[in-house]
Amino acid sequence: MTEPAVGRLVDVPGDERPIDDELLEEAKRQIEAHTPSAAINEALRRLVEQERAKRRDALAHLRRMVAEGAFNFPDNDEVSR
Repeated sequence: MTEPAVGRLVDVPGDERPIDDELLEEAKRQIEAHTPSAAINEALRRLVEQERAKRRDALAHLRRMVAEGAFNFPDNDEVSR
């Protein structure tokens, strides 16, 4: 993954961490947010939804693999012997 270009960092009132103002402005444009807070919240919501979808897809894939016999799980009786 390539590193994002870093613009000038700006302080957010009430926060100790600076935010890249160019990246924030681009996010505001793409998301069509009117405030920095709205852009950040929407970007975080989208990220969380993407990551949840990835995990759901991975779980569905594993379940298909199990149903198709891709894993050989021994019976409990065999394990206890």
